[in-house]
Amino acid sequence: MSFQISDIILYGFNGQKRVITLRTGQLNIITGASKTGKTALIEIIDYCLGSDECRIPAGIIRKAVEWVGVRLQIEAGQAFVARRLPGPGRNASSDIFYDVRNFIEIPERVELRQTINDVALRAILSQYAGIGENIHYPPEGNNRRSLTANIRHALYFAFQQQAEVLNNRLLFHNQGEPFIPQAIKDILPYFLGAVDDDYVAKVTKLRDLRYKLRGLERRLSEYEAVRGEGVSLAQSLLVEAMDIGLPGAEMPVEDWNECIEILKRIQSQPPEPEDELASENNAYNQLRRTKLELESELQRVKSQMQAAEALNSEGQGYSHEAQAQLHRLRSIELFEESEQGVPRCPLCESELSNVSLPGLEQMRQSAQCLDSQIRTIEDRSPQMNEVVRKLRGRFDDVKRRLHENREEMDAIQASDRRLQGMRDRSSRRAHILGRISLYLESLPHIEDTSELKLEIAALQSKISGLEKELSDATVQERLDSILSILSRDMSQWACELQLEHSKFPLRLDLRKLTVVADTADGPIPMNQMGSGENWVGYHLIAHFALHKWFVKRGRPLPRFIFIDQPSEVYFPADQEVNGGRIDGENEDRKAVARMYKLALDVVNNLSPEFQIIMTDHADLAEKWFQDCIIERWRDGIKLVPESWIPGDTKI
Repeated sequence: MSFQISDIILYGFNGQKRVITLRTGQLNIITGASKTGKTALIEIIDYCLGSDECRIPAGIIRKAVEWVGVRLQIEAGQAFVARRLPGPGRNASSDIFYDVRNFIEIPERVELRQTINDVALRAILSQYAGIGENIHYPPEGNNRRSLTANIRHALYFAFQQQAEVLNNRLLFHNQGEPFIPQAIKDILPYFLGAVDDDYVAKVTKLRDLRYKLRGLERRLSEYEAVRGEGVSLAQSLLVEAMDIGLPGAEMPVEDWNECIEILKRIQSQPPEPEDELASENNAYNQLRRTKLELESELQRVKSQMQAAEALNSEGQGYSHEAQAQLHRLRSIELFEESEQGVPRCPLCESELSNVSLPGLEQMRQSAQCLDSQIRTIEDRSPQMNEVVRKLRGRFDDVKRRLHENREEMDAIQASDRRLQGMRDRSSRRAHILGRISLYLESLPHIEDTSELKLEIAALQSKISGLEKELSDATVQERLDSILSILSRDMSQWACELQLEHSKFPLRLDLRKLTVVADTADGPIPMNQMGSGENWVGYHLIAHFALHKWFVKRGRPLPRFIFIDQPSEVYFPADQEVNGGRIDGENEDRKAVARMYKLALDVVNNLSPEFQIIMTDHADLAEKWFQDCIIERWRDGIKLVPESWIPGDTKI
């Protein structure tokens, strides 16, 4: 499940539209002179695919074009997305038009209107790309937030702008922007498949177990910390109790447990009865009210969760049943009506005048209605899954808070029982009783720690098993295996392109996000390799190797890559060479031909599951190259037609 780009569309303020049709599953080349708009194509696609900022260059395009759009080839048909360009002083527009059908006619400008917001669009595009539930938690002690991969992260591997493909320090799209390099490192294990499909569920369970373990360990450590002070404090309290004549006070003993038992007897036997405390325990009453609120909230969340799960299940069941009914209704397309409106048999074409059948138009309308309902349910499915997941999280959180509330109520009840026997006629006795009470209250409620320790050991065993499955070491082992496979392709292609260091093994360094050659003198990263030819070549082989893995393993990313002007290192855009045509057999021409031939071989090997789009100044005089050209922007032909450009802009 993924998508490719069928068309790029521009809508002018003059009401006209400009359509650039691409071939899915093939190499698409747009060649042209400089300043014709080639570089803007990546930004147009990126803007239509949910970018929160419009980076389409200001100037002619912004003044002549009102909307931009893309038609996508998806698994179930086609999707169309158009977005209005922002006005002056604005970063983006919220006006987004979205439609999905088996086949979509490119709409006219008058049909465009806002039908979806950018958040919902990104969720739908993520679904089309096949991106499922995922999350990356940073290592313990790191203050970074958790990260969930979506379509915007997947596009880091789908674009190579002109300045990026020639850069010896940056390998991926937008890698030079703040926080992006770390995001790429965090989401690559998911996109490469180095983590399990149930990774999110396991991570959530591990987090809950760790939280529970910390609570139990804290209780155990409090108990052991008090015992660790030795017998001296308990003995001194016993001596003071004997000195003032408190009932039950005995000669101090060496055993700490015996000292605690004596102190408890002293605490439980006050010198004389006292009136019970009459004041209301405001804290306890507040906890009782909180308990009732939490129990009510727990029941409410449980009902909502069950309703959401049932609705989600019923929606999926309805979708399957409706699909079957839709297939039955579509069989009506075999019939045709005669001029008198009588249906004909699809086999002998005789009129079925004696057969009582529903009207053909009626059944076609029913089929269209069912198709619309099915798409609505499928578009909302990821949102319903997210609602169910959040409700489950709220349910667990309320249960945890209710458990903590009960423990606090138990603690206050225990404290109250002790406080009721602590009134004394003597301030001195009251003082020592207060100290004894404070000391005993500092002890954990569970004095026999054997069960607590067994529970902690069981939790530690479960956590250890999950940590092993989810450990960075396990993920790294899988990553190393994947990178080894990618290295094989990269090394082979580097030899075909005749790049420097191609005789040595090449690999992707995901820690530094670069390409490294492992030579006899040590590793050489891309930024230490000379010449722009090598930088371009290493960008190409790295991205081709990644996309080959993505396609072969069915990973959830868009099935295209857009590369802007890779031959500039050989033929700068400001140097027109024979009208852009490159003839002859010089070394630069051969290098450009090797580069494009590799792209053609890769896309043919992965066809029809992969699409390559390349814009360039070069125009090779090779039949296979010419066959891949979809548009040639020269002699006045540009991205934006001259007739669209306002007069003041032309000046």
